[in-house]
Amino acid sequence: MRSISCALILFVKNARRGHVKTRLASFLGEEMALKIYLALCERIKEVCKEFPGTCYVYYSEYIPEKEDIWSDGFFVKKTQCTSPDLGERMKAAFNDLCPQFESVMLIGTDIPNLSMDILKDATLALVENELVIGPSLDGGYYLIGMKNTNEFLFDNMVWSVDTVLEESIRRADSRKISYQLLKPLPDIDTYEDWKKYGWF
Repeated sequence: MRSISCALILFVKNARRGHVKTRLASFLGEEMALKIYLALCERIKEVCKEFPGTCYVYYSEYIPEKEDIWSDGFFVKKTQCTSPDLGERMKAAFNDLCPQFESVMLIGTDIPNLSMDILKDATLALVENELVIGPSLDGGYYLIGMKNTNEFLFDNMVWSVDTVLEESIRRADSRKISYQLLKPLPDIDTYEDWKKYGWF
């Protein structure tokens, strides 16, 4: 099976107290929520450093002037578009990179069990399919990848609900887009998530 040129997008929030993991902060405090967020980012960073393609970090607001954990020598740094809608921001990122690569994948930073093997499986899935999705246990997804920007997957989508994955698959089926699902993984959004899947 041949390989294809692939880009990996990481959507990250600018790391500061009160801005990240707000649902965790309501139980654990802003300082601990920031500590957890940074730890999750570190874990994802180490996985992504083995990725054979090009890795892009899309910050929520601005590119930091000082060096942060996303080293300039490996990660290409950009900013997300200014829309408050997550779907619009993801769509803009795919529109930015799909013309440059045969396939593009996007992940967040709150996936403690993500591995290089899963990223490799996603890359291979895109050799034979138009779409790959990594389901999260809460009914959403932790990874989405495609060969072309399928804007219908992002337009007028209701996010942060337990039907995101189901609706995404329905939309793909309605357009007869070939897809593959990856291994389901937990993500860390709430205090209950952290109690189940956290590690400190």
